[in-house]
Amino acid sequence: MVWDTLAAKLSTPRMSRYLEGSHGNQKHAAQAYVHNMRIAESLVSIFHVLEVGLRNAVQREMVREYQREDWYEVFRCSQNTDLLASYEKVAQARVALSKRGLPPSVDAITAELSFGFWTALFNRRAFLDISKPLMKVFHHCPKNCKNAHTIRSRLNKARDLRNRCFHHEPLLWQPLYELHRDITEVVQWIDPALCHWIKCHDRLPSTLRDWTGWKDALKQAT
Repeated sequence: MVWDTLAAKLSTPRMSRYLEGSHGNQKHAAQAYVHNMRIAESLVSIFHVLEVGLRNAVQREMVREYQREDWYEVFRCSQNTDLLASYEKVAQARVALSKRGLPPSVDAITAELSFGFWTALFNRRAFLDISKPLMKVFHHCPKNCKNAHTIRSRLNKARDLRNRCFHHEPLLWQPLYELHRDITEVVQWIDPALCHWIKCHDRLPSTLRDWTGWKDALKQAT
């Protein structure tokens, strides 16, 4: 009954991944889906801190570099196509705020811009022109990791996992321990105190242990 409801209302294609992973056992597949929802829920905290911490750190360093609160305005006439594309995102944010009857203040625009906007600033072409302030964001990053490739890779993987999570896609077959470790480390690079704080509230490690324990118990039972 449970499986029939899930397959009918959440779609057979969506549920098929869980059924395959459970070797055709519908009861186990339904329980795996519950674990997937719990993992997605517990990921929200670390994504919250990464996204808000990153954008505020970038905002701070860009203001210092360009000596203006609306630092993104310097992208308006840039010869760098990636920075021009970023400025277009700012223009879209203004329109979105206006439609909601909100003034396009610097704080409002900063909050309106997506995580994709902030991570795109670290793309190779964009990074060429703004590397100086962006590298200062990761003031606490050790020298062996403080390079554009490592930081870009970490942010891109974090964005991909975030999108999977927020679009309700399967997470159980992702390298979650490694990805969570790397995301937490990026927060550490931004601010160790912030990292210490989120570790006190981050429920993903215990949620992953529950998932692993369930899988192990299932293997023993079969």
